[in-house]
Amino acid sequence: MSDAFGTNSVRQAALLIDADNFADPKAIDAAWAEFNAYAGRVSVCRAYGYGPRLQSLGSVWRYLGTRTFPNLPLEKNTTDSALIADAVALHFQQGVRLFAIASGDADFAPLAVRLREWGCEVWCFSMEGIVFRDAETYYDRVVQFCPPQPQPQPQPQPPLPVAPVVAVKQSVAPRAPEETPTMPVFSVMPGAEKSLNPTPQLPKPASKPASPPVPHSDVLLPDAVLLILKALPGLREGPQHLSQAAATLRQQGILGKTVKSTHFLAPYAAYFKLSPAQQPNRLEFMAPLSKMGAVSAVGAAQLPSPAPVKADAQTLKRILAAFPGWLPDTVRQLSLMDILLQESGIQTGGKRLPELFAIWPDHFKLLPLGDLPQKVRLLKKPEGLEFAC
Repeated sequence: MSDAFGTNSVRQAALLIDADNFADPKAIDAAWAEFNAYAGRVSVCRAYGYGPRLQSLGSVWRYLGTRTFPNLPLEKNTTDSALIADAVALHFQQGVRLFAIASGDADFAPLAVRLREWGCEVWCFSMEGIVFRDAETYYDRVVQFCPPQPQPQPQPQPPLPVAPVVAVKQSVAPRAPEETPTMPVFSVMPGAEKSLNPTPQLPKPASKPASPPVPHSDVLLPDAVLLILKALPGLREGPQHLSQAAATLRQQGILGKTVKSTHFLAPYAAYFKLSPAQQPNRLEFMAPLSKMGAVSAVGAAQLPSPAPVKADAQTLKRILAAFPGWLPDTVRQLSLMDILLQESGIQTGGKRLPELFAIWPDHFKLLPLGDLPQKVRLLKKPEGLEFAC
């Protein structure tokens, strides 16, 4: 049997998808991302199922580099047997010892038990309401995703009855000769001339609708936390499934595809709660005011802040030394830089990261322009500065 570890100590992992039972595009993407972050690399990704269903998910398979295996042209469904045969072959021929079966079908429970007897680790990805009972007994880990909510369809309104148009013949009365109207005579009181000839009042221009106020608690949030909340606006109202939230963050480039979501959120434990403690699958936002009590906007603005950052060459050198592999004309995610800067002893001085890099416009460029920056491009390094890798 070949070794299950490569030269880079990355486990060979196989994600086998039963597309007849697991076909939601967002759930497939989230399952792949979470499994890839855990294993380091998904070396085998295959999908099995009904041919037209596999074709309808063609964009997902292309994005994830998935091989598809349609059912054989028989009256009997061959999805389960094809997946089971491939799993056994992958273990004995390629030495794969980390499997994930995306289905929730109880027919795969004997396969999971046998793979675990052979020393393999086996995961199960499924949709809520589909996974069979006590699945945790047969798999090392079970991850469930919320099914997509159907969008309400607008009910067609019945057409309003149209009243028939009846032509009415009207008699035209002879027009009376025009008369010159007489002006009424007013008696004006002394000092009342101004009231008779008021200054015309011009209509006031319509005022623009005021933009919604920013919650005053946001002044207490780090830049990375605000970036996460902008990508997950519903997180302020209630908790979300961790895997689906991670998939959204990866799609927007905030969370790297190889970075585990729990590791990414660990530095912000004061703002995001993960539950349960073992194998968390629930993400909840905790506003800072919930811990600090009622804080007014004036009080929040008066909180003490660190000393401001000086725009000197020594500070610039320390920032670049925190990222020794950063080459000119390459871009980095701001959300992934805050922790490394703090570990290097660089305090933002109460400024958010965009304001910090804006101090050196000759060396950094914030992207996108005219919006909340999410990335920063290194334009050039100062001459005469050397950094140890």
